[in-house]
Amino acid sequence: MRKIIVLILACVSVVACKESPKTVNESDSLVAADTVVTNDSIADSDSIDSMEWIDEELYPKSKGLPLFVLTTGIFHEDETSPEMIHKGWFGIFQDRGKYYIAPTTLTIQKAFDVISDEEADEHNSSKWTGWEVKTSHIDTSLVLISSSSRLSSHDIKTIPLEKDFVEPNGKIIFTYNGSSYTLYSTADLVPSEYNKNEMSIRNYKLYLRGYKEGKEINQLLAATSYFDDAMFEILLIGDIDNDGFPDLVLNTTYHYNLYRPTVYLSSFADKDQLVKVVGLHESVGC
Repeated sequence: MRKIIVLILACVSVVACKESPKTVNESDSLVAADTVVTNDSIADSDSIDSMEWIDEELYPKSKGLPLFVLTTGIFHEDETSPEMIHKGWFGIFQDRGKYYIAPTTLTIQKAFDVISDEEADEHNSSKWTGWEVKTSHIDTSLVLISSSSRLSSHDIKTIPLEKDFVEPNGKIIFTYNGSSYTLYSTADLVPSEYNKNEMSIRNYKLYLRGYKEGKEINQLLAATSYFDDAMFEILLIGDIDNDGFPDLVLNTTYHYNLYRPTVYLSSFADKDQLVKVVGLHESVGC
């Protein structure tokens, strides 16, 4: 059902089967050492094009991005692979309310997928199709980013926000290193197809406005033609690449059963951009 009530105050991020299914022994898993890759390669991101509820007008798209993005947890067979560990990774971690970025080691091992492996023997790991992604860090990770020469270990100065989404036709103003930025949205509000007393959001677009070299820039960050019990979510605003300008991590989901962490970095931005999409990961829930 393609609807969302205006002014939803709680946006639930549904990740892929993040229960606690059984996993194989450590000897059956793959581990990569901490590595820093100096050359940025183009990432062939995961795709959910086979989903019936795919939003064809969704932006950004998942293909052709310079970096890879992952999160920890349990994923379906086609949402990650053990080969991903060889790329070298940085993680954005949270420790006592503060964030930092650091190189990390990934472990990707076979896991029982409670949906796809329903008819398989949960005690026979050779029949399992899921993957569990873990890091070598004890601290909780917000997102994992494949290594780049533009990333380094440091504490991330973040911007605290009163709410983690921008209402339709609303805005959030924040200041970073003395410069003012505005997150704002445009959208159409129409009567719901199923309940005329409710309003649905259509053609939602999220922008970032700020100044670069004295020129005002209004940049489209994300867009969707509709929401289905979901909303774009602000996961973090802070200087991830340590260049003095704010970066963003958003959940650019349009559907309640989709989690889509998306990373925007200022150091990759073109002349007419404040930030650039460098990677995202798509996973569906149970």
